[in-house]
Amino acid sequence: MKVLIAGPRSVHVSNYCRAIKKHVEEIILVSENEVDIPEASHKYIVNLRGLNIFKWISAIRTLKNIIEKEKPDVVHVHQINRLAFFISKALKNLKIPFVATAWGSDVLLVPQKNFLYKKMIASTLHRANAITADSFSMITAMKAIDNSNKYHLLQYGIDPIPPALKERIIFSNRMHEAIYNIDNVIKYFAEFSKNHSEWQLFVAGEGTETMNLKHLASQLNIDGKIKFLGWLDQETNNSIYARSTIYVSMPSNDGTSVSLLEAMSANCIPVVSDLPVSKEWITDGLNGIINRSGINPFEEAIKIDQKQCVQINTNKIASSAVREKTIKYFYEIYSHVCLKNIN
Repeated sequence: MKVLIAGPRSVHVSNYCRAIKKHVEEIILVSENEVDIPEASHKYIVNLRGLNIFKWISAIRTLKNIIEKEKPDVVHVHQINRLAFFISKALKNLKIPFVATAWGSDVLLVPQKNFLYKKMIASTLHRANAITADSFSMITAMKAIDNSNKYHLLQYGIDPIPPALKERIIFSNRMHEAIYNIDNVIKYFAEFSKNHSEWQLFVAGEGTETMNLKHLASQLNIDGKIKFLGWLDQETNNSIYARSTIYVSMPSNDGTSVSLLEAMSANCIPVVSDLPVSKEWITDGLNGIINRSGINPFEEAIKIDQKQCVQINTNKIASSAVREKTIKYFYEIYSHVCLKNIN
């Protein structure tokens, strides 16, 4: 089977290509940016930034030419964005199966921005033969736009991280953007550390808020207890999961976070936002803490029965989130839409 994969420059796309290559003969990659994915035999960059409606036809023609040249058995877009929309248009009359995977904000937040975005997403959803998402909340949001029975709850999957001897570390590795509320994490930690001075907060990642977050830590006089680690390679990231007792992720909106699943696999106690998707994985006070007003979530986290928390999370990851298993389901979707297309 030959699959054309379209998506942004992302570790998720890279990991997916590496995993699915075990099941397909050839991968063709289309992206808006240069992407280093060795599993792809051919790579195409199609820059869609700054397009106006008069250039749409040219962009669609370019993508159609790529598809006709490569003749994939199936096309799979990762993230339902403008690239996915243009590819869905390019596939018209080509009779090639089209699979789409939603990521989170693309279907939870973007459709609310304006009528045009919502119409573009609706068009992409309508044209897809199968659509995957990693949370029920995302599927519910998409069904409100295009109601059908082609949605599949499916994780990208992770490679479980072996835990190490736990230390008094709270670990955050989401991007430093407003949506991830790292400032609230720092404020909660500053309050928590007054009574628990032996704990440290490790903040990985970077973003537009990085300098503001460092300034906030200085204002709160916790410079010596917080470490800003910047971007981490996978080995270092995994080693910190392994050592951390608590993992924290507090976005304003999200799908199922790969980092949450990785933290659960590494036996961290998760502290998460009060979102519908959080409750698909975490039962408050049992296998993690769902943040709510009037509490300090880190104080609640250290009260949890850690042995019970670890057992529950280990079982959840094993049953629903191991990449070796989930990637087979993606291949089964490919096979199903290809067979249906022939019939």
